[in-house]
Amino acid sequence: MISDKDFLAFLNDKSLDNSIEERLGKILDEELEKPEEEMDADLIEYCLDKLNRIEEIKQAKQVEKGNGDTNGKRIKPRLIKIIAVAAAILVFLAGALSASAVIFDIELFDGIVEIYNDYVRINYFKTDDKTDSHKLLETELAKELAANGFSPVLLPEAIFSEEYKITDIEYQFTELVDAANIAFKYKRKLGSIRITKHAMEEIMPDIEYPHVTSAIEKIEVNGIDVYCFMQGKIASINYRDGLYLYTVRVPTRLDEAIELAKTIK
Repeated sequence: MISDKDFLAFLNDKSLDNSIEERLGKILDEELEKPEEEMDADLIEYCLDKLNRIEEIKQAKQVEKGNGDTNGKRIKPRLIKIIAVAAAILVFLAGALSASAVIFDIELFDGIVEIYNDYVRINYFKTDDKTDSHKLLETELAKELAANGFSPVLLPEAIFSEEYKITDIEYQFTELVDAANIAFKYKRKLGSIRITKHAMEEIMPDIEYPHVTSAIEKIEVNGIDVYCFMQGKIASINYRDGLYLYTVRVPTRLDEAIELAKTIK
């Protein structure tokens, strides 16, 4: 097992050379060979994230040299297999954690949300939220997203008002998960919308939200559950629509964020 000191060094290491990639792979192999109840889900998740980051950096360097695929990044076949196995393991472990919530002093919110002392976890794999109502597909933003493989999208109509100004859109493409990161300004402050598109139900993840400083407010909009809460001075709006996960972060009060969430369509 990797020590806490070495693990933190991995997370903070900026060099990301081959020796680190091999070491991370060895750690993953060791974890995946263990019985399910002994596997460290957090360690698996972080190692996968780091390996994906290494692959993204390599792909970016290839593109700079003119040897890469500019249409998107590709994860190695070995990593794809590990992700598929690990995703199933994480589902198992998350279910076991929920069953023992009282022992670990975790408060469960509607069976989907786990509320800890300083963060919240939303178990999206336990939900099947999906709407048939997508009413903003003719907007320029929805057309831009569709041109890059994100369709149909489910967005808050309020972001198309004069108070909001979209400043940038960035895309990330992998074999199993694609992401669109939309930056905007709201009353001269920065906000964002992150959309992740998953290739299959089996890899729908749990998402942890740190530094939650308010109650969790759940509302239903167009047949899906939307979770709103504060992370410091930023309001966070989170929901699932089929294979898509959304996080909208707005520099505003919680009550205003809830009103924004009500415009999702």
